[in-house]
Amino acid sequence: MKISEQIKAAGFCLDSINNSSDCLLLSFDQEYRITGCNEESYRLLKLRPEQLLGQKLNQPLKLGYLQTLIMQNYCFKGQPLLIDGRQHFCDFSPLEQNNLSTGGLLAVYREEQRATRTPDLPDLLSTLKQHSFFHDDSLILVNPEGIITLINQSFADPLGIRAIQMIGKHVLQAYPNSSPSRLPVVMETGQSEEAEPHMLNGHNAVVSRYPLLKDGKMIGALGKILFHDIRELTRLTDKFHAFINQPEKMKKPAQHGGHHFKYDCNSIIGQSPVMKDLKGKLLRIAQRPSNVLLTGESGTGKELFAHAIHAASKRRHAPFVRVNCAAIPEQLMEAELFGYVDGAFTGARRGGQTGKFEQAHSGTIFLDEISEMPPHMQAKMLRVLQEKEVTPLGSTQTRKLDIRVIAATNVTLEQQVAEGKFRTDLYYRLNVIALEIPPLRDRREDIYFITKHLIDNFNGEFDLNIQGLTDDAWKILKSYNYPGNIRELRNAVESAFNMANGPLLDAADLPQHIRLKFGVQATCSPQVPPSKEFFSCIGQKPLQEIMEELEQHLLEATLDKTGGNKMSAANLLGISRPGLYKKLNKFNLN
Repeated sequence: MKISEQIKAAGFCLDSINNSSDCLLLSFDQEYRITGCNEESYRLLKLRPEQLLGQKLNQPLKLGYLQTLIMQNYCFKGQPLLIDGRQHFCDFSPLEQNNLSTGGLLAVYREEQRATRTPDLPDLLSTLKQHSFFHDDSLILVNPEGIITLINQSFADPLGIRAIQMIGKHVLQAYPNSSPSRLPVVMETGQSEEAEPHMLNGHNAVVSRYPLLKDGKMIGALGKILFHDIRELTRLTDKFHAFINQPEKMKKPAQHGGHHFKYDCNSIIGQSPVMKDLKGKLLRIAQRPSNVLLTGESGTGKELFAHAIHAASKRRHAPFVRVNCAAIPEQLMEAELFGYVDGAFTGARRGGQTGKFEQAHSGTIFLDEISEMPPHMQAKMLRVLQEKEVTPLGSTQTRKLDIRVIAATNVTLEQQVAEGKFRTDLYYRLNVIALEIPPLRDRREDIYFITKHLIDNFNGEFDLNIQGLTDDAWKILKSYNYPGNIRELRNAVESAFNMANGPLLDAADLPQHIRLKFGVQATCSPQVPPSKEFFSCIGQKPLQEIMEELEQHLLEATLDKTGGNKMSAANLLGISRPGLYKKLNKFNLN
């Protein structure tokens, strides 16, 4: 797509630039490599468009602090940029597809082309503490005329629009279904307004507004959303009041009944391009509130990704509740998910039970194997997602919910929808953001890193010191197709640990079904028939004594073979190091 077509498709407005046809236009991908450029590049940078293609954005341009804004996906206008010692200005807008960043558009122009005056970021940083600017979630900046000159998508999300639709507009005309912005009032009075309620898109939010002054002159105003919904603040206040009013011995952090994440993004092992891209998407979507559908074959690590999404989200300190829809009997699923009150049915627990949805309130619920949910439960699940409320069995009172749903399946839900086995409306409610986890055979370069990680883990578990695999074993592991994916690789490495008799895992140590595919047989040492002296003790000594003597001889021979190295001896015998020491003590061989 030509850069002019990209600008039109993205809605990137150049109205604030005089003679915009004379400005430098650049498009770049999510790795910040230039993918498009117009002919103005030669006049400004002395480089032809074809020379710029493929370069990182910060190679031809010294972006400085602007790179941070671009990486954090802020929309901005009129920020200063030095080229060959001469001040220019630039506008930026991120490009998105399906709520995921795909790159951005940058317009660079001369000072005389600057139609809208914008507070420069260096001036802002002299007014505000740097951390208060960069680390807030939802920000908007206006110039003295009230024109929006900087905004991020986190601010636009509660309004239900894209940041690029707001940039360049007057702030009083930019908020749909909302109370008028008070940023012009703040600039008029020069007084900050902190933690004030404000209606945004039909919801009561909590916001702060700050006038920006330089040398006593008003240069703009900054707005921040502290809480997208005032109920978040109410819940937080209730928690603090409850905590303060507890006895001192009760003031311990809540454990969410064991419902917390075990893994984060760093737990996902993989250096392949597809996994790097997937982890990048994970970190972006984690910050958004939308539901996520994880798809992929069995054993690819869908639950690991669910944990990681929760861990990277704003809900990380709230519960993470896991539900396996295939493991709950159909007749119990409603009670498990929605809970029940005292006396709701025969055999109900006294006092009732809180359902999984309520347990996940303010956090995330992970519904694994969602395709196994019975049809009647799919209808009830749809209501929970639509109305954000739940009614326990035996109760007439509904309870409001604030949850994010992450669902996972190893089957093709589209096919189940077509066959009438899964509700179409529920499918679209769950499939707001879809992440497909690739099978291990499609990212073979990750097998090495995952195997090394597993060896480190099993060394601790088995108390061994396996240093790696032989060349033959590596060749097999890298060539095998893994229908069971990472789960099968883990099984293969653990099986090899149990069979290992040296510092390296050999091809013969791998599970039989894998070895036979590559024509490798298990190796055994040639059997040496026992000596006549060995048989002569039969009838002369009890069996236990004979076996202990044999065990002692084996220990002595092994230590002799390893030169006294006890770790190697334990590996050769296939026992743990503590187990070896115990046997050495038994026979006084220390």
